[in-house]
Amino acid sequence: MTVRRARSARGVPILLLVVLGLAVSALAPAPARAAEAPRDSTALDSLVRFHPPTDWSELGMPEAEVAAEEPDEWLRTPFGDRLLTDPEEWRSRRQGGVSRLEPLLDYNRVDPIRLGVLYQAQAPITLYPRLGARLEYATGRKRTLYGLQIEQPLAPSGRLAAGASMVRRTDHSELQQVEDAENALALLFGRQDYRDYFEREGFGAYLATRIPGVTTASLHLRNDQYRSLTTRDDVGSLFHRSRDLRPNPAVTEGESHTVVLRLERLAHRTRRTRAGTYHWIEFERAGSGLGGDFAYSRLLGDVRGVMRLSPATTLGLRLVAGSALAGTLPPQREFTCGGVDGLRAHAFSQYRGNQIALAVAEYTIGLWRLRASTFEGGLHAIAFLDAGRAWENAGHAWDLGDQKPALDGGFGLSTSEDNLRVYFAKDLRDPDRDFVISARLQRPF
Repeated sequence: MTVRRARSARGVPILLLVVLGLAVSALAPAPARAAEAPRDSTALDSLVRFHPPTDWSELGMPEAEVAAEEPDEWLRTPFGDRLLTDPEEWRSRRQGGVSRLEPLLDYNRVDPIRLGVLYQAQAPITLYPRLGARLEYATGRKRTLYGLQIEQPLAPSGRLAAGASMVRRTDHSELQQVEDAENALALLFGRQDYRDYFEREGFGAYLATRIPGVTTASLHLRNDQYRSLTTRDDVGSLFHRSRDLRPNPAVTEGESHTVVLRLERLAHRTRRTRAGTYHWIEFERAGSGLGGDFAYSRLLGDVRGVMRLSPATTLGLRLVAGSALAGTLPPQREFTCGGVDGLRAHAFSQYRGNQIALAVAEYTIGLWRLRASTFEGGLHAIAFLDAGRAWENAGHAWDLGDQKPALDGGFGLSTSEDNLRVYFAKDLRDPDRDFVISARLQRPF
């Protein structure tokens, strides 16, 4: 969660950060339970599970096939509707059943309170269909939102499947990656919202093939309707009540007919390895015989890796590249860059256009750990470097060499379980500018 970004240390509520950090650390699950609450959940770190009497053996899956090592977490790029957990991740968590129910809660400047539930049912390594369903209500807009995804395995191994989905959701650019919980707390305590919103309603079908250890390749056909949303006047915050909220920018409304080729890979980051490589690569084509109100071709890749350099040090790397190959991108499909998602010394989405390049490196070293019978914690030091920008090229040419990428660097501190991270970022191309201070409740990637 980003509590606040400031131009100088004097403008940062340090006491608030400390109190919030202690509260989050106290409420965080113990390490042995971290796998029970995935970090990419849209709930506020709360999880309720309902286990039916059916177990894995009754569905033809012996317990011995479930991964024996409890993972620290599964790493994935925060893209897509996230209605279904990856089958391999689901198996590794040893649910003891085939269904799960999670409460959902979000607070933003357009809904403003959104309440709901997410339900999943699946039995990997069988021919049983996988089901994910989301039902939410946006109180300020008096709008019911939903999502439904059904995937039918075409082979018991689960490596080939067909599926369909339909959604109506409050959506935002996939490159604005602050999660619901962090963003809600930033708005509640710091009166800042780090996403721009629109409503997307549509349906689609897909074929997917899973190549273990390499990627999941899928081909999608979609029909989506985009609608603009506005900042509400009744959004409250506990502090900084006089601060004006950013207006939510309008999008180009209309219907989009698209074909999408997608490659996605998750990484299993365990206590032993503390490493993994994962990616999201997507080619999207709208119009050009498909109909709809938009016509463009768009390519986006986001590749990330976490490497354990020694028992106490870790290096994280993220590379993002995107380009509009043809046509004109509507505002909701443009690339944005700047803020806590990347370029941490720059303003939120300071750069925007039909091209993007971003590289992020983060080096973490453990300083000390504290263990007691009822408490385990510690402190990590962080050094990071962000480089990149988004820009406009009318000829759709990838001309990164003609650009002058922004360059940010700095340092930070985090708890050993990443319940709180505080960053001090500097614009390295403008040494006279002050540090920008921000806080997060999880790693940026």
